[in-house]
Amino acid sequence: MAIVYSNASDGFQSSVFDANWDNVHDSVGYGAPTTNSQANGLVVRYERPTGRTGDMYYLARSFFDFDTSEITSTVGSATLSLKVSTNYSCTPLVICKSGHDPSSTSDDWFSTWITGQGITLSGWDADDVTAYSVSTAVPASHNSWTDFTLNADALSDLVSLSSFKICVLHEADLSDTAPTSGNLRTGFYFADYSGTSRDPKIDYTLGPAGYGNSVMGVASANIGSINGIATANISKVSGV
Repeated sequence: MAIVYSNASDGFQSSVFDANWDNVHDSVGYGAPTTNSQANGLVVRYERPTGRTGDMYYLARSFFDFDTSEITSTVGSATLSLKVSTNYSCTPLVICKSGHDPSSTSDDWFSTWITGQGITLSGWDADDVTAYSVSTAVPASHNSWTDFTLNADALSDLVSLSSFKICVLHEADLSDTAPTSGNLRTGFYFADYSGTSRDPKIDYTLGPAGYGNSVMGVASANIGSINGIATANISKVSGV
């Protein structure tokens, strides 16, 4: 196993606070991304307050980037681990590929994680983005770890990308479905926390080389699977 830790440019940004779900979900973001927090209890949440006239919605998304320039061989498996910094509950969460720019907090990461991938901001949902994990429950337990098993798309990008960027968001956010319960929150430690004992990290294992040739002009390192079979487990294609 090898470990790569999140860069200190990780952070979070929130949406507008609005009674219209679409205005919140498709927001460009409110304020600027926060990148100097050691931990935060509101970094992924949605809420539907009671005692108001009508429902109000709010979202926040977390962003992490990892230097993966030294990963040049096939990755057989990988797990993203985030350490919970609160006792709140907000599940399930999903890891997605991000198009935000970690070097610029003048950009609205809340929206550029989508637009940076050439995706239209208005009305986007799970069908438009690349999920790097399945929906995963996060324990409402301070200082506990949550592990997200990364899928074939993520394993391929760990090799082909020198900067592996992700967005962490709630399943309701990903599916573009207005929540039916609210005031759910969670938070994680960021790379700014002293040392690395609580830092976001990716544990990965290099897999067998598998076949080493391109398929229809696409490099094998950029192909996660063929007919559902991981490339690391394929030595030949059609007998060749």
